[in-house]
Amino acid sequence: MIEITTEIKKQFSEILERKKVYPVYQPIISLKNGEITGYEALSRISLEHTDFNVEEMFQISEQLCKVWELEELCRKKSIENAGKKPKGVKLYINVNPNVLKDAQFREGMTAAYLKKYGLKTKEVVFEITERSSIDDNELFFQTVQHYKKQDFKIAIDDFGDGYAGLNRICALRPKFIKLDIHAIRNIDKDKLKQSLVESCVIFCKNSGIKLIAEGIETADELKELIRLGVDYGQGYYIKRPARDMEDISEELKQNIQRWNYKSIIQSEKPSFWNGIGTIAKKTKPVQINESALSLYESFQENEDMSEICAVDANNKVRGLITRSQIYRTFGGRYGFTLHSRSSVEKIIDEDTLTVDYETPIELVSRMALARPNSTLYNAIIVTKKQRYEGIVTVKALLETAVSIQVSKAMDASPLTGLPGNSVIQEKIAEIIGSTNEYAVVYFDLDNFKAYNDAYGFQNGDRMIRMLADSITETAKQNEFIGHIGGDDIVMISEHRDVEETCIEIIAKFSTRIKELYNTTDWNRGYILSTNRNGFPERFPIASVSIAAVTDKSASHESLENFSERIAKLKKKAKKQAGNSFICN
Repeated sequence: MIEITTEIKKQFSEILERKKVYPVYQPIISLKNGEITGYEALSRISLEHTDFNVEEMFQISEQLCKVWELEELCRKKSIENAGKKPKGVKLYINVNPNVLKDAQFREGMTAAYLKKYGLKTKEVVFEITERSSIDDNELFFQTVQHYKKQDFKIAIDDFGDGYAGLNRICALRPKFIKLDIHAIRNIDKDKLKQSLVESCVIFCKNSGIKLIAEGIETADELKELIRLGVDYGQGYYIKRPARDMEDISEELKQNIQRWNYKSIIQSEKPSFWNGIGTIAKKTKPVQINESALSLYESFQENEDMSEICAVDANNKVRGLITRSQIYRTFGGRYGFTLHSRSSVEKIIDEDTLTVDYETPIELVSRMALARPNSTLYNAIIVTKKQRYEGIVTVKALLETAVSIQVSKAMDASPLTGLPGNSVIQEKIAEIIGSTNEYAVVYFDLDNFKAYNDAYGFQNGDRMIRMLADSITETAKQNEFIGHIGGDDIVMISEHRDVEETCIEIIAKFSTRIKELYNTTDWNRGYILSTNRNGFPERFPIASVSIAAVTDKSASHESLENFSERIAKLKKKAKKQAGNSFICN
């Protein structure tokens, strides 16, 4: 705790009197598509030459019993400068819980100030920041419920640290939970932290709570949080706080989408079917400024209409309205009277699943089924270049997902379970026709036929599975792995440098196959079998020939040219004795 000197007290008083604080805003983004969902308002000191920083300033306010005065000043500044906030994006305001019981706070200062600057209560999230313990829990909970009834949202900060425990989560039923920064730091290297966050993800999904990771400072931390399924994120790696509400870079958005798709489907074999946009139904959306009553009448007149997307003047998605939702809105004793003059904007559900046109269908089905029960059967909105494209019903989504799984099962190798030829060809055509970095790696067993003849087909199958397992266990960058047939396996990487991975695969396979040979054959380094002409011959222990073709030597080539190039390289690799790796 900072010591309050006469000079510090003077400086603090000057900050309050001269209003020497200003707000900065840090974006909170979706870890599904990189879109901004909110901005956290943070305060900075504009008085020159202070003997304390921002965090110490709030400590001083508690010691001088000036908590409300400082919070009021910071909140007003934050709201004033948030008047130009993008529509549909939330404003997160930090709140000391003990200030919630202050009479001035409860009299509606915040709501009035929001109205002055054209902001709605449902756009504001009170972020409960516990700088000290709460003095009166009962009053605190009553006050929070008071604000939730006014459409303010509640977020619990620093979950997993200090006072933000499960009891408080259960009592407050917040809309958002923020993970403590210490749980995020170096999470990509810490299995225990990964387990903790994974548990939080499951808890929040089952509870209808959105999970926010704050303090993200590296790409690896962000990738790991995406892999674990965290909803939202913020931190210096994404964007530092700034005076204006700035967007994140387009490059980072694209990376987030790519990492997200790859991370969620990495435990499954990719289908390589077209994206969700191919099954989207192009229905006409409703504008947010249209009459809610007219929309209600449209639902009454059209029995086949189950939902409709709401968009703004720029065709950007704002939310979804379902038949059951609009009937609830206009039902009841006062529903019609209260909402007959409202616009669509006032009744939309902004918390809806929105995905990009190119998102894999299987990924969307997993995202859809992970939603809370209350929205589980709502349609999915599809966008293209961040503009409304169409709607996919849950029925259409599940029917297509089942068809994909059946197709994959029919094509997959029964021996290894890996995708078969049709999927492999489609993936190769896709990657060699792109401008991205890639490597296509072929694995072929040497002396396999001789082993198969000497030891039998059952052991031959074991050797093929052993090679497949060595590849899948070693590949760590979401590589695609497919089984062409026989002892030929292919690995497709979005990274050009695959030599280290291939050497590790060779080492792992060469160690494991010892159990497939009898002691005599293994110790002498060969087996006795018949060659293709029927004569006895010595055949060395099985090895692996690897041929890798990358975009470095050619890109945008035809599938025919690529096949010729890889065939020549495979032949060259097979001529080398023992394990070999050749890259072109």
